[in-house]
Amino acid sequence: MVQIHGQIDSLKRLKNELRSYGIHRFNSIKEINDFLKNFNLEKETIINNQREILKNDIKSLNQAIKENQEKSEIIKNKTITEIEVNIDSIRINIDILKQRIDKSFLHKFFLSYSLKRQQKLLEYYNSNSQVIILNAIRNVQEIIKKDEDKLRDFTINNELIITTRSSPEIQKLNYVKNTIESLHSLIAGAVGENLVVKEIEKLPDDYILINDFNLKFNPPIHNRNTNDKIFSVQIDHLLISKSGIYILETKNWSKRSVESLDLRSPVEQITRTSYALFLFVNDAKIRLTEHHWGEKKIPIKNIIVMINEKPKEDFKYVKVLSVNELCKYITYFEPIFTETEVDRIAKYLIGIQN
Repeated sequence: MVQIHGQIDSLKRLKNELRSYGIHRFNSIKEINDFLKNFNLEKETIINNQREILKNDIKSLNQAIKENQEKSEIIKNKTITEIEVNIDSIRINIDILKQRIDKSFLHKFFLSYSLKRQQKLLEYYNSNSQVIILNAIRNVQEIIKKDEDKLRDFTINNELIITTRSSPEIQKLNYVKNTIESLHSLIAGAVGENLVVKEIEKLPDDYILINDFNLKFNPPIHNRNTNDKIFSVQIDHLLISKSGIYILETKNWSKRSVESLDLRSPVEQITRTSYALFLFVNDAKIRLTEHHWGEKKIPIKNIIVMINEKPKEDFKYVKVLSVNELCKYITYFEPIFTETEVDRIAKYLIGIQN
């Protein structure tokens, strides 16, 4: 399989753009496509998860209510027992005090006072036993009531609660989808470049591919064809082979874009890039096998790969191909370099890139 260096530019830009929007979940075009394909399923999963969580909440509430009702009953029974014990103790005290009053004249006043207190206490327990019981279980009963109100709300407004709970996650999901859709042109570019890389991967391992090749010129290169200066070039894919160097520019354009007069001509773009790269590479001190006729040049061929539509016309110095035509065209040319020379050219260009 072809040797590959670097990541496709549009995918890098797409990742950076998504990260600027706070989206970090995608590392490939496949993951983005899978997300769009499974969007409704993921949305439904969020809702189903919240439905399951609510189901568990209802189950937990029922269990809590049951446990607190049992706790309330225990407190109630304990309080009733305490009241009964206290009443029995008070009655015993009253009987004792009455007997002592009858026998003791000297302490009659003090004992009478104590007797009245015990009688009032007895009256209090007899009159307020229910209040005492209610006070004892009040906190637990309040908790039970809150849980019962919540349970009633969960039961009556089941779907509304699921929708409300699902809303934040679904909003995030919609945000991701809307952001991806707003980056359609970047994604289309990444999809196109990814398809080209997948096609080139079918070539033998003596081909070397550099994705997103960038080069700056200092001083700039004078373009004699247009009488201007070229300060830098950016190439989607640079393929180095025994038959020379191929500049591959990918365009995932619709028919309307192909026919549009507003978009810059990719032919003009690639010929400008090719001109600068040809001068640069052939001026570089890359050690090639000597030929008895003279110094060998490194040829550069220009290919525009159209993912969807492509023009019917042919153009000077540039071949416009579909993805399926790419490998057949590249392998058509006879080798002019050895494997060692290919490695030297590639190492030089990769070194500059790094």
